[in-house]
Amino acid sequence: MKLESELSKLEEWIAHLPKLGKETMGHGNRPMYVLDLIFIGVLKRSMSLAMGVKTLVDNKNMICVRAMVRMQLDTLSRLLAYTYVDNPSDVAQQVMAGKPLNKFKCRGGKNLRDGYLIDRMTEQYPWVKNVYQYTSGYVHFSERQVFDSIQSIGSEGLETIEFAVTRKDFGFPEDSWVEVVACFNEMLSIVRDVFIRYRDELDQFRSDT
Repeated sequence: MKLESELSKLEEWIAHLPKLGKETMGHGNRPMYVLDLIFIGVLKRSMSLAMGVKTLVDNKNMICVRAMVRMQLDTLSRLLAYTYVDNPSDVAQQVMAGKPLNKFKCRGGKNLRDGYLIDRMTEQYPWVKNVYQYTSGYVHFSERQVFDSIQSIGSEGLETIEFAVTRKDFGFPEDSWVEVVACFNEMLSIVRDVFIRYRDELDQFRSDT
């Protein structure tokens, strides 16, 4: 029942995200700004990943679901990076031209590298760093994939291990599935908050006229 509830929330997010984009960038029939392009990219990626999470949970594919959680965390941390700089519009313009985000510095003088972005997020959301470190083991090939394939370990004194190499992951308890979907839903709620802030505090996000 908990999983059904979280999946229902995810479906609501998938339906709501296009509306969020229109309310943010179509607000008051204002002109389009370069920073809007970053937000459009975040919206598209978030919607695609959300749909992917739903499909993969339905198909019991834990490895890919956790990789998508890590991808969305990357999306969110990089979106928030534009709130750490003095001139987000200029950063957006140069990023769109191909300059890596990690070449820019925050107001405190630190480069916007992934490690810094995750540390900054963790200051506000304490769960972020643990999720980042854990799910990185699903983006990169690691020991996680070996552990996830173990079906059973023999009783004490027996050196036997059974592996289940299957297309679907049936060995995870429901709480594990609930956890990944709930985490993704929480990240979408943060995306929403940043979009609303962008809509309501546009002048603080951009400096071009």
